[in-house]
Amino acid sequence: MMKKVLLLLVLLLVLTFNAMAEVSFEAGVSVEKEAENSALAKEEALKEAYRNAFLNVAERLTTKENVEKLNELKDEQLIHFVQETDVVAEKSTGNIYRADLNIKINGELLKAYMLENEMIEVVAAPADILIIPTYADTQYNGSVLFEDGNVWRQILLSKGHIKAGSLNFEVIADNFSNKAFLTADNVLNMSEDTYEKIKFINNAQNIFTVHAVRAGQNSVVLLIKPFDDSEKRILVTDNENDPFEKAIQEMIDYIYNLMQQKNVDESGYQSKIYAVFEYEKLKDWLELQKKLNTIPQIKNIEAGAMESGKVSFAIDFSGTHETLINSLESEGFSLTFENGKYIIK
Repeated sequence: MMKKVLLLLVLLLVLTFNAMAEVSFEAGVSVEKEAENSALAKEEALKEAYRNAFLNVAERLTTKENVEKLNELKDEQLIHFVQETDVVAEKSTGNIYRADLNIKINGELLKAYMLENEMIEVVAAPADILIIPTYADTQYNGSVLFEDGNVWRQILLSKGHIKAGSLNFEVIADNFSNKAFLTADNVLNMSEDTYEKIKFINNAQNIFTVHAVRAGQNSVVLLIKPFDDSEKRILVTDNENDPFEKAIQEMIDYIYNLMQQKNVDESGYQSKIYAVFEYEKLKDWLELQKKLNTIPQIKNIEAGAMESGKVSFAIDFSGTHETLINSLESEGFSLTFENGKYIIK
């Protein structure tokens, strides 16, 4: 009974993977077999092709040790993981069969099997931003990730769930799956293979390595690096409070703005809405304008009529209305559509 309950929980967990990393579950293989006749040669060739494709895909998701365990599956067990087979080219002559095949593995079934057999640990809740925090006491000392002494990671974990606008931030978990692929030395220059595995394991959409180096009693240097992109160096100084507190906010602000700009760049179009803002004092409207102009998605603001504590204005923006709403929410404002017009509060 307990085993059935655990299996049900595993399957329910698999159903939450709608935000999985874009790990490919397809593999191209070439095979050639010789047997008593072409039919037997083809049968043996397909067995070999299915196994090669299965192990090829598994290598993208787990450790070499676990791949070796998966290789112990019998052919009649392994065939259940094969979802599609596309024959690119084949030739059969006498007792020899040759083929180039593209084979698709059932990713959900494979993930469920790996979870059930403790070959992988997966975070159920999807993370928009996965933070990998490394730390060094000085720029000359070695850095730490999961080891003792990573005060930067401990401070981030102490904050609990971090959210900015519509983005959810999660700190990478200290589990055997993550530790199998990541060290403090390889995170800043991780390979694409490692990157895809970490995205998969942690159910993450974007990964940022954030290296913190203490630079005196009141200062911290942050090195923020998304995968396969340039790094950003930020010096954080706070003479009154713990600089790590300010460093967290600096990190969130930078990543949030970077992701907003990414959304704008990928949107490919520009729109305009007409809105109304009610204010008690003129400085409220001036403050709103100032904040709106800091949002990368907003390209232009045109003020219109002003009367009785109310101003009408137009906003030219890139991207979708949803991203605009999220951007405004991050600045403490709401955008709603009421009685045929947009209202900002």
